[in-house]
Amino acid sequence: MRVTRIVPIYEPRTPNAKEIYYPVWLYVFYYHVKRRVFGDIMGKFVVMVDGINGRSYLADIFPQLEEVETDGRILEPKINDEESRELAVDKAEAFLFRKFAYLKFSYRLEQKAFTYKLFWAMKSGDSYLLLDSITGDEIEVQKIERSEQLVDDSR
Repeated sequence: MRVTRIVPIYEPRTPNAKEIYYPVWLYVFYYHVKRRVFGDIMGKFVVMVDGINGRSYLADIFPQLEEVETDGRILEPKINDEESRELAVDKAEAFLFRKFAYLKFSYRLEQKAFTYKLFWAMKSGDSYLLLDSITGDEIEVQKIERSEQLVDDSR
């Protein structure tokens, strides 16, 4: 299957790691703050919305995306496009209200992308780990039959 993903920064050291694609939406907002003294402020920021649990986060940058062919496991989003947009707008407004509490500001959604974040599932000794391809964090997951099956299927 063909998917658009965030270009991975980290890759596993284990050759038999299994790919898992996690759904996310990325939104770029531009803002303009009016100030009487010292001039106006303009800028942009990125909001990432988790496609499974519906949480929204501020991101450092809009990541580089690529389209790839994969036979990895692709997780389906639990929220729809409209819900993700609402969550992103809520996060954007909360950020702007906190940062520019007493100033008049405006903002607009400039760019949006639905993509996948890549995780690598692997076994390390008796532990099962997920490697985040963006941060490099290794997340230990509980040992359940499905975890074993997922990793063993990749061999």
